[in-house]
Amino acid sequence: MPDTKVSLLTAASALGMTDIVPVVQAGASKRASIAQVIDAAMTRIAGPTGVAGAYMTWQTLTANATGNLTVTPAVVMTTSSVPAGTYTFKYTIIYQSTATTTGVGFSVNHTGTTGRFASRWSFGSTGGAAATGISDQISIVNAGQLMEQKSERVKATVSSSTAGVATINADQMAIMEGLIVVSTVGDLQLRHNSETAVSTSVMANSSLVLTKIA
Repeated sequence: MPDTKVSLLTAASALGMTDIVPVVQAGASKRASIAQVIDAAMTRIAGPTGVAGAYMTWQTLTANATGNLTVTPAVVMTTSSVPAGTYTFKYTIIYQSTATTTGVGFSVNHTGTTGRFASRWSFGSTGGAAATGISDQISIVNAGQLMEQKSERVKATVSSSTAGVATINADQMAIMEGLIVVSTVGDLQLRHNSETAVSTSVMANSSLVLTKIA
């Protein structure tokens, strides 16, 4: 078959993961699948620890983290070797508490040198007209319930924890998101603490999406 310019080829329909695209690798023309291209830009980590990718990293806990019954933060997820750059992060956290009167705290740390940092974690609460600090994963009020949040501008900091949960030993969801400017390589850590000396736990399937934007 004679050579044809790529620009003159018939336009493809919806791409599949096994479709082939041309690439130049070490000066040689080769082929790669769409799945290979995606994998080159995205790193998937299964478990509490793993090495960050160059651009986008997806990480998921494969088992429940050890319960924490102290107010001292413990690391529940580590994404190691995060290099210099500007990143956005989003943790989708599933957690449980063994007492309705015991809440949780979450924070994000980076063990290297960092510049600008801002984070916010949010949760649906029992509050209607006013904040309660009590997480509620089932909204039974037609008018809806409040989304409450905790914000920080300093890494590895928990200025305050929540006040409790509506239901013990049941899944609650929190979203931790933010931006961090990394100057020197280090480990990104999700940290969790209890509000009081009662056990709370981060559960399996909690996840992270880490994206390098600059």
